[in-house]
Amino acid sequence: MTSYILEQVRMIGGSEPVSILVEEGMISAIRSSFPHYRFMRGDVSPFVMGPTHVFCDLEYPEYLQHQGSMDEYTTKGCTTILTAFPLEYEYEFEQNWRGIKKAMQLSPLDFIIGMKTTPQRITPGIIRKCRARKVPVIWVDIMDADALTVIPWGWIREALNHYPITFVPFFSTEPDTQTRERHLRIWQNTMKSVKIPHIGVPIGQKVPLKPEVLRKIGIHPHRGILSPGREISYNLYLEKVPEGDLLVRDTQHVLKCTMSKGECLFLNGHPTAYRGKGEEIVIRTPGFFVEPTPYRL
Repeated sequence: MTSYILEQVRMIGGSEPVSILVEEGMISAIRSSFPHYRFMRGDVSPFVMGPTHVFCDLEYPEYLQHQGSMDEYTTKGCTTILTAFPLEYEYEFEQNWRGIKKAMQLSPLDFIIGMKTTPQRITPGIIRKCRARKVPVIWVDIMDADALTVIPWGWIREALNHYPITFVPFFSTEPDTQTRERHLRIWQNTMKSVKIPHIGVPIGQKVPLKPEVLRKIGIHPHRGILSPGREISYNLYLEKVPEGDLLVRDTQHVLKCTMSKGECLFLNGHPTAYRGKGEEIVIRTPGFFVEPTPYRL
């Protein structure tokens, strides 16, 4: 791959423009300038730069097989999907895991595979299978929140040693507000009391995941950050001042370009991603945290 320098980079959340040295598709260094390097240079001063997004979509494999277009994701600066395979019975684990792996071979986006199931299926055996297959997150259906009390949490916590999988609640059927709040209280109180890695509320679907969620699951620092030692994946935006706003308090960021590992997925309103380009991101250590640089969304 070609080595080059991106100059006059204005980071979202940054104070001063910087220069980014890229070598072999990776960010080698971020400095104020690189005056003594004889690499090809690109001026990106008309734009502001931010990391690409990670979306959660539990229905992504089915969507992928029945929809030809990935515009819903790429036009929003998403390059990575967090998804899951369902598990109804323990003996189906290997079959369902292999099934989603095969389905995701069509993906134009990188992907991370989790599992979704009911409280009754959370056993030490399942945790060991998840650990062996590097499944970093388990969604637990809390429509029957009282079932959380019958899980052998002591054994689960022991099985999580060396691979602390993150547990996330979801509702298989959307309940009324009162039921939702009650079940979430049960979930949060249970998770805190048993000291299991968890997220307290359901993760939003088809929207950028927040940095704290990325860190909790272990996706950060693999995605959602621009720093030395990481791949060169970023979004470029134009800043647009809302019309009629005489006192400019905020600007809108209009996505113009998405680069993923040095290749363009979206350019000036036109998605360019193609099926089969995505790769699986294997989370070796869920919840691994590296103090981020200021250059992140």
